[in-house]
Amino acid sequence: MNDVDSLFKPIVLVTGFGPFLNHPVNASWEAVRSMNKEEIENKHNIELVQLEIPVTYENVDEFVPALWETHTPKLMIHVGVSKIAHHITLETQAHRKGYQKLDYFDKCPANQSCTADGAIRIHTKLDVEKICKDYNDKPQMDTSAITSRDAGRYLCEYIYYTSLSVDNTRTLFVHVPDMDIYSSDQSAKALERILELCLEQVSANDSASEVTEKMQNKCSLE
Repeated sequence: MNDVDSLFKPIVLVTGFGPFLNHPVNASWEAVRSMNKEEIENKHNIELVQLEIPVTYENVDEFVPALWETHTPKLMIHVGVSKIAHHITLETQAHRKGYQKLDYFDKCPANQSCTADGAIRIHTKLDVEKICKDYNDKPQMDTSAITSRDAGRYLCEYIYYTSLSVDNTRTLFVHVPDMDIYSSDQSAKALERILELCLEQVSANDSASEVTEKMQNKCSLE
């Protein structure tokens, strides 16, 4: 790889949430910041950006679209903590409406709806079931993963919907349990494995799209 290539490594963004309510230390951010940045970047030839997001609707509205525009990430993984989770939980979808829970500043969005444009419900186009299966099939993992269709209608689902509305082919939301169930290191290692499985799918899909585009261009020239 030459110096020019190194300047344009694909960016993978992973976000966790800051403190809120009964979570003065948020397990999601502790897991995200504990990910082994150097190892991940070297292994996958990417640039990993780890960000802490305040638990407010306004911050999501402001920051998330800007992250997509600024970084054009190859993959976006949002992470949140779930007090009811006992496993790493991979969310499959998010809804635009129904956000009645107050955020860190005791606010909720106007009309209890996400400001992002899109359908009432958006699914990720990543194959979450396959990610979950491949994750659980690896014997070295000391954690287990499940899928979910209910991300909670709070900031977790709100940020997921916001990113899905931008690009649902390269976006995933992951709930981690409280730290008394999985330690920060355990959840960090889980996120590293999930990142790897997501990248495999995104890269395969991007390659297939490139082949299709080249074939279409060839046909248009003939």
